[in-house]
Amino acid sequence: MDRLRELLRENRKQYLLFGLLSLAILGCVGVLTAVTPQVFLPYFGSLHPMLAILGVIALGVVLMTLVLSRGWFAVYTPGPLRERLALTVFLPTLLAVGMVLVDSVAVLPEDINVPVPYSLLFYPTMGYVVEILFHLLPLSLAFLAVPSLAEDSNRSLRLWVVLVAVALLEPAFQLQAGFSGPIPLWATVYVGLNILTINLAQLYLFRRYDFLTMYAFRLVYYLGWHVVWGTVRLGVLF
Repeated sequence: MDRLRELLRENRKQYLLFGLLSLAILGCVGVLTAVTPQVFLPYFGSLHPMLAILGVIALGVVLMTLVLSRGWFAVYTPGPLRERLALTVFLPTLLAVGMVLVDSVAVLPEDINVPVPYSLLFYPTMGYVVEILFHLLPLSLAFLAVPSLAEDSNRSLRLWVVLVAVALLEPAFQLQAGFSGPIPLWATVYVGLNILTINLAQLYLFRRYDFLTMYAFRLVYYLGWHVVWGTVRLGVLF
């Protein structure tokens, strides 16, 4: 108990930031559950959305406590934002533009995006869920199994083998889930590679910087692809 109190005291700002983000996500889910609960059905099934997100948040707190106590990762590390700008803004924007071009040619199913204004709450929520389940959880388990990974530099081959393995989880999951309608094979391959690139970039940012920088990358991508283009495409392609 003393060790836990000491950890909380030493990482007060880290827990505060993660707590504020988690509360914001909980609020997003609360609003969406009140106005359009069916939006979570494909992801949470019959489980009540509030219970699902509370479970994810609880898992996130446990995992953050683990990685903070070992010094493996951080919620936020201060530093010049310009160092992170290229990867957190320019790259996800470029990847979103690539998906827009693919969608313009292949015309993906109409229901791939949640419409505005619900998308403004839905995608930050699902981004948070993805970061916990597909990034923080598997990386924590990998570092727990091989603690010496924390000592590897960002250029370490062993570390990158782990990062690539973790990065494959989300594209494998999304491609297995598939689309509601048929799409060309080349478009499926592109989508898989696009998601893999997103995950690799995010995991690199998490390792080099922190959780919030990783999460910001996904928010920028979601804003361009799911929110902006997700609204425009309904009038342009359908």
